[in-house]
Amino acid sequence: MEFSDLYKQSNSALAQFSPDGRFIAVAVEHRLIVRDSENPKRIHAVFSTPYTVPFVQQVEWSRDSRFVFTASFAQSRVDVWAPDDVEWRCAITDEVARVERAVWSPDSLHVLTFSELDLRLSVWSLIDGDERKYVQFPKMQAGVSFHPDGEFAAVAQRRDLRDYIGVYSTQDWRLVRELALDTADVQGMRWSPDGLHIVAWDTSASFVVQVLNVGGAVKRSVQPADAGLGVRTCVWSPSGQFVVLGGYDGRLHVLSSLTWRAVATLEPKPHISIPTDVFCETELPRALSASRIHTRFDLATIPCMLKTGGKSHKTCVEFSADGSLLCAVNESMPCTVWVWQVRTMRVSAIIQTLHPVRVCVWSPVENVLVFATGAASVYLWRENRGCHLFEIPAASVAVGGVVWNPNGDGMAVLSKGLFAMAYITDQTEPE
Repeated sequence: MEFSDLYKQSNSALAQFSPDGRFIAVAVEHRLIVRDSENPKRIHAVFSTPYTVPFVQQVEWSRDSRFVFTASFAQSRVDVWAPDDVEWRCAITDEVARVERAVWSPDSLHVLTFSELDLRLSVWSLIDGDERKYVQFPKMQAGVSFHPDGEFAAVAQRRDLRDYIGVYSTQDWRLVRELALDTADVQGMRWSPDGLHIVAWDTSASFVVQVLNVGGAVKRSVQPADAGLGVRTCVWSPSGQFVVLGGYDGRLHVLSSLTWRAVATLEPKPHISIPTDVFCETELPRALSASRIHTRFDLATIPCMLKTGGKSHKTCVEFSADGSLLCAVNESMPCTVWVWQVRTMRVSAIIQTLHPVRVCVWSPVENVLVFATGAASVYLWRENRGCHLFEIPAASVAVGGVVWNPNGDGMAVLSKGLFAMAYITDQTEPE
């Protein structure tokens, strides 16, 4: 793995690659800097926003990569920029209610904003500045979920003390269908990859999940008797064959989209007795003059006991690009990354680090898992090739975030106030 020089950024959560992979946009205080992803030394555009502290609070690219918006919710303002036309600009302000969230529509020609107190969802057009449409009483917590082909948007709404999902056409934003929910306070929803079903889940105090088809019929209500608290994560497999529901107890309930019944319950446990690859990070002897701590991964002897506890930084559940693998990190064992084979629902690998995992993400194009723990290293796991770590040349960098380029050629490695580009080479992984 090769690393670029370090560059400034103000908020690791705001670093975003354009969907076509050409650029990476980062916020530096009140400025938005767009760099070439292959050669980050080359600055493509710099936009100066009118925001004051806390400056830029959201950055998001349009699907066609033509536009990128910045948002300052403290000032109730969203600005849209065109990196290939630095003279063009669009400012969005809501004089009635403060803007608290923004999202692009799939056509890249409209920006959706949620107002405070869930009063309304506003749809702003980049073509006609006077055109504005509204969706009343949206639930910002549950947000909006777009149909895979972008033709429809599912918006969680509440009125008359009941939750609904309004299905709207993204062409003219008229209501196409309204789906009633039997939830106390819907917290989220996900459209299936085939666009035929919507999964919605209830408040965090109750593990209640509803699966509806687009006609409004409830296909299945899921409420495991021993689930405890509610749904924390909901992830569809890329093929739509499975949907994984992660609870606050750390267990993962895997549902089949054919029967809408659980086909497996994956429960990470600290005692490992079955044969599997367990990679443990160990610290190497440190020289007195050394400026950094060096570590490596060793295979543990089975049976073994994994360490528990520690400060949790990240809860992660994510399918690999082809859907054959599933990884998870839960807060009861924040130093452990679990990888399962989806076909057999068996553990493929367990990776234990010295420090809690802060970020864990799959490559968007191949089964390569990258994670970081706040050390000056990037960790990489590949099936049948083991787990390796790559040290960043600057020992003072504490990697707290990783963002993949959508084309899979590299990633942005993020630290406090700095970032570097990392590129996976064809060379053999280090020993």
